[in-house]
Amino acid sequence: MNFTLDTSSKIPLYQQLTQQLILEMAKGNLQNGDQLPSIRNMAMQTKVNLHTVHKSYRELQRKGLIALKPKTKAFILTGHSTSIKDNKLYQISFNLEQILMEAYVMGLSKEQLQQIFNRILQKYSI
Repeated sequence: MNFTLDTSSKIPLYQQLTQQLILEMAKGNLQNGDQLPSIRNMAMQTKVNLHTVHKSYRELQRKGLIALKPKTKAFILTGHSTSIKDNKLYQISFNLEQILMEAYVMGLSKEQLQQIFNRILQKYSI
């Protein structure tokens, strides 16, 4: 699996990596129990600092998407546990609510939001 980070983007590198890993999970390319590259290997692969990868892995752990083991091993958790699923649903709901508030402030209509949402669903075949 190749991860490409854009150093000229306004999005921080750790967030780009986090988003790409989540996308690979959503596509089914990373599944429950799969081991991610070590922090050192991922840093070499993506050509970023160790701390950037560590921050990304910590963010994924905070979201309940990976388990970090001693010696920087990381494993995918796809959420067989009800508490993990509940936490993920809460996180998604919270994030969507934040986005909807921003959209309201920007003056977007319900129809515009539905178009954006449907376009994203199609893009990722969800």
